[in-house]
This record gives sequence, structure tokens and C-alpha cells, in this order.
Amino acid sequence: MRTLRLVLGDQLNHKHSWFQEMDGNITYLLAEMQQETSYVKHHVQKVVAFFMAMRNFAKELTQKGHKVCYVKITDAQNPQELDTLIVQYIAKIDAQKFEYQWPDEYRLDQQLKEICARLSIATAVYDTEHFYTERNDLKDFFTGKKQLIMESFYRMMRKKHSIMVLNGQPEGGKWNFDHSNRKKWKGNPVIPQELHFKKDASPIIAELQKMDISTFGTIRNNILTWPTTYEECVRLTQFFCEKLLIHFGDYQDAMHTEQRFLFHSRLSFAMNSKLISPKEVIDTVLDYYYGHGETIHISQIEGFVRQILGWREYMRGIYWKEMPGYQKLNKLENHNPLPQFFWTGNTKMNCLKKAIGQSLEEAYAHHIQRLMVIGNFALLAQIHPADVDA
Repeated sequence: MRTLRLVLGDQLNHKHSWFQEMDGNITYLLAEMQQETSYVKHHVQKVVAFFMAMRNFAKELTQKGHKVCYVKITDAQNPQELDTLIVQYIAKIDAQKFEYQWPDEYRLDQQLKEICARLSIATAVYDTEHFYTERNDLKDFFTGKKQLIMESFYRMMRKKHSIMVLNGQPEGGKWNFDHSNRKKWKGNPVIPQELHFKKDASPIIAELQKMDISTFGTIRNNILTWPTTYEECVRLTQFFCEKLLIHFGDYQDAMHTEQRFLFHSRLSFAMNSKLISPKEVIDTVLDYYYGHGETIHISQIEGFVRQILGWREYMRGIYWKEMPGYQKLNKLENHNPLPQFFWTGNTKMNCLKKAIGQSLEEAYAHHIQRLMVIGNFALLAQIHPADVDA
């Protein structure tokens, strides 16, 4: 049966069961579309990184012998809309079945369900095999409970996946070392130079300009530094283990005007694109910790595990539990417009200037900058949630 399989731009998991089989009747479709670049304004580094990662992934699949159709943003036959694209390629390969993986965005989830309902051929949907949890695991866990406390979810996850647990009890005697994760960085210990992957983004930037795709932020000298292959993600994970983990927990909540990354792993894009899984990241870091336990305090590793196994999985679960209603909530009835400096960083408020400026220049800000600086200002200034989201 000839089958068309759609691979979305954030589903670049080469370890997915799809890609372990070689079947000449299966064609993989990857596409860069204005639908995805324009439904909201994105940071230029985000668009470039996803396009570069998608192109690398398509090349890898082709080299392994898979059938691949790749549609660039500038291709003349690119319809730029997902529904038209799918119908077009079903006809092109005379597919008798269409398959896709669950998207991690409600908007796309609904669109793909509607597309499948209109198709006259068989359809199927698969898990992305990326997260520790399935979509409704958090909803099921909190059913009947009065509060949606992350800590209780996190402890359950630790036990369920046997992560830093001995006989049902946490290693080190505590589940959470958050009180050890709040040190100020004052110049010591020395922060290693971050690991960059310098790649020329000029061709993709030229294509974005040709298609009049509007972005925000900057990309220094048209050089992209984020990982866009699985191998680069593995190297970045190893770099974190060897150079940064030893002090990560101590300074994970710290901010400094001259240091943008401190001891953070900078693995978010690697996981958000699914080039590497959270399980592989955690397993790698745990293996390193257990091999160097005499030099790395447990608070460093627990702080890292909590961010990924706890907060990352928790927030995804909250999203699927509460959508689509969450998108329109405004419980505090905040209606002030977003200040223009959110797009420029030009403000006399230094914390905001640094946090927003860093976001514009690096396409990166860690959780304290996002929540405690940008988020708290937006709350106090009573800015409309939809404006902040945009």
C-alpha cells in the first residue's frame, strides 16, 4: 500500500520507529511553508534553525534509502498551506494511505484532524515517541485532586521512571534541592565558553527575504550557532556534562549582566525539534553524574532533571489538559497593550533591557529571565495575555 507520511518541522527524531523500517511503498513529506512562518511572528534564528534542521534530516533519510519529498519555502510548486500540500502529494505518489505523528500544537492538531476527515483514503496517526508522558497522562494523574502541583507530578515521574530513586525514596534524602539552586554568580567559578556550531545561514535568510517572511530578532553575521543535527545535539549534551553540570544547579536561577548562558545546557532547541529526546539527555547526564559522583553534588543533577522530567513534561501536560480554552483565558482582566520595547529592548529598566535584548540577539533566555523578569513585568503592568503570547 503506497503511503504518504508527513514529517512536521519539530518531529526530527531519527530514532522514531517509523524510520527503522525500509519500505519502498512509504514516502516521507517534509515542507517549509508560509503557513508555519506567518501564523505568528517568529525569531529569525528559530525559522532558520528549523529549516536547516529539516534539510539536514531529509538528507539523512535519503542517504539511508528512504523515499523523501522535500519542499523548500521558495519552490514554485509549494502551495504554502498544509491542506493543499497533503492533497497535492497524495495525488503525486497515488497514495492509498496518509499518516502523521501527533503535533505538539493544538492549532495543527485540529487542522490535521480536519484534513483527514476530508480525505477519501485511509489515515492513521502515531505518537511522536519523544516525551516521557502521553498527552493525557497529567490530566489523568490530577483527576480528583484539588491542586495541580508540579512537585507531586515530578515525584510520581521520578518513581515511575526509576530516576534517582532507591527503594521508593529519593537519592540524597530529598526530592527537591531547589533551595540549593539560588546562588548569585559573582565572577567565580569561571564559566566555560559556550559550545557553538557555526553555520552559514545566508542562503536561508535570502530565501526568507525573497518570500517576504517577516521575523524579529537578529542573527549575528548570518551565522547560526544552534545544533541542527543529531550529532551536534549529542556533542552539546556531552559538553554540558563535562563542562557545566558541576555548577549547573548552584547557578540555574542566577542572572548576570555580562554572562548570558552561565552554566545552562542550551539544549532546548535540540529537544524542541526532537533531534534528541529528553530521555536520552537525562540518561546521558545521569550516566556522567554516576561516574563522577565524587566531584558533582546531587543538587546539580537534581536541578537539571527537575527542569526536564518535571517542568517540561508538566507544562506540556497542562497545555493539552487545558486547551483550547487556555488560549483565551484572562482571569485578571488585564487589557493593557504590549509596550513597543518588547520588540526592541529599548527601555531604561535594566533587567527588562537585558532579558529582552538577550532574547532578541540570542533567541534564548532561561526560565528566571522569562518568568521572574519578563513575566512579572507583564503581570504587574496588566498587559493583555494575548499580546504577551504574540
